[in-house]
Amino acid sequence: MSDSLKNFTDSLLKDLEENENGFFKIENEDGLAYLSVFPAGKKGKPVDSKEILRRIELFRITEISPAIIQNLALKSDGLSHLIGKWPGKPESSRIEIDISDDRMKAYLIFYPPKYGGRILNSEQIQESIRQRGIQFGIRKEIIDTLSEEPEYGKKILIAEGVSPVPGKNGDIRILFIHPAVPNLEEDEYGRVDFKNIQIIQSVSKDQKLAEKISPLPGKEGKNVFGEILPYDPGKEAEWKLGANVRLSSEGTSAISLIDGRPILDRQGIIRVDEVCHLENVDFSTGNVSFPGTIIVEGSIADGFTLETEGSIIVKKSVGKVFLKAGGDVVLSGGFMGRNGGLIESGSDIYTRFVEQGKLLAKNTIFIEEASMHSELVAGESVFIRGGRGELIGGSCVAGKSVICTKLGAVAETKTSVSVGVRPELLEDLEKLRNEVRKNQEILKKVEQSLVKLNEDSQRRQLTTEEKESLPKLSAIKQKYSGILNNLLGQEQSMIMGFEPDKDSYVEVEQEIFPGVDIYPGKGKNFKVRLKEIPGPSFVFLGNDGNTQITKVRPKRLGILQEEN
Repeated sequence: MSDSLKNFTDSLLKDLEENENGFFKIENEDGLAYLSVFPAGKKGKPVDSKEILRRIELFRITEISPAIIQNLALKSDGLSHLIGKWPGKPESSRIEIDISDDRMKAYLIFYPPKYGGRILNSEQIQESIRQRGIQFGIRKEIIDTLSEEPEYGKKILIAEGVSPVPGKNGDIRILFIHPAVPNLEEDEYGRVDFKNIQIIQSVSKDQKLAEKISPLPGKEGKNVFGEILPYDPGKEAEWKLGANVRLSSEGTSAISLIDGRPILDRQGIIRVDEVCHLENVDFSTGNVSFPGTIIVEGSIADGFTLETEGSIIVKKSVGKVFLKAGGDVVLSGGFMGRNGGLIESGSDIYTRFVEQGKLLAKNTIFIEEASMHSELVAGESVFIRGGRGELIGGSCVAGKSVICTKLGAVAETKTSVSVGVRPELLEDLEKLRNEVRKNQEILKKVEQSLVKLNEDSQRRQLTTEEKESLPKLSAIKQKYSGILNNLLGQEQSMIMGFEPDKDSYVEVEQEIFPGVDIYPGKGKNFKVRLKEIPGPSFVFLGNDGNTQITKVRPKRLGILQEEN
């Protein structure tokens, strides 16, 4: 040890000795009470005999002499002196051990000694724990601390088991590109290349489409009694195979049976669609119905229909055509429906633009440039971004969200946007309203006929045929009045029963122009009048059920997250 370190140590010890306070202890030896008083340092505080007497009173020690106690306090010789008798038989501290129902945790409750009994040491506590059969997960450091600094009456965790770790489920690894959402990466100018969204893919016959990943084992657990707890093994992944796909002989891979287009649908089913390549669709081909994917390299003449359970891919723009696909519809050009065309998809629709057309998609509609004076209906979202990103005129309905660059036009074109509404509900509501209008027309004609006959009867004698028609018309009026009242009641019930999606919203990057109506929920209407609203804008239903518009994304559960 260096001289400087030795000097420091000596100085520290000397300082502690000089400033140490005096202390005492009272012990029980076979029912007799013994007192030891230790002196204070030069600057420390000595033991006060009154403090010793209070402790003796607390312990209920008998046959003591206050004078002797005072003398021992003054002497402070550190020796053990007999001062009296304990009132009862000494009892050492004791413990209770509580085991949780799942046998994974053990708790200890420490009770103080009585009549000068001893405090259990660490080894004695551990022996009591072992006698209860506890042998795993014992927290020795806690037990050591308890024996030195007891915490009486408190439930303390002194042993804990290890839970088993479940195995990891097996999986199916897809080996072809299968985006759940399209690749919509923007370039440096904020544009999206809709020609490169990785929708069109192909595989060859006997090509591997997917492979099975085996489940991984878990890890056994152990309770405080040392009993092994088995883990739940991972589940084997199950194949979901559709048309034109087979399993390998080992059952570990999915193989294509044909040259075609690989599909992983939203139910997790792997299939390969046959592909029908057409140069054009016109009178030379007629209407086309095909179970797989239809790819049209050229044009589709007005008035023709393409229908498939798979997808439809058209390399050029289309006009007043009728396309219906169970899968995606991809238009490299655009859609000019001239208020008559219809494109319907059981999945997503991708197009460069749409003008005076109707698009129906079960999932999402993606438009690059603009939607003008069209009807858009999407079960999930309408996404108009990449180019101009304009939604001008017509109506747009989406179950979740509508996202565009500009909404409406400078010319204050009437534009309607609804979100949070299931499109099938709107479709049912529209059918019901058509029935209402139809019955109202019938009722109107019947009432007009009745009024005319009644007026004629005031001026002339009605013919026999006219007289016979009066009760018939009255009966028809009564019948259709009842039907109409029932339909109106159904309409009201449907409207009142509708609950909007609380996470639905409209996002506009730039301007919202006058003439735009946004419907974010039942009976809620956000009208833009007089002047445009600069972006960015987020329109949604607030927690109070009223329409709100903000400049930043609200922090919400679900699809809305606050921007950093």
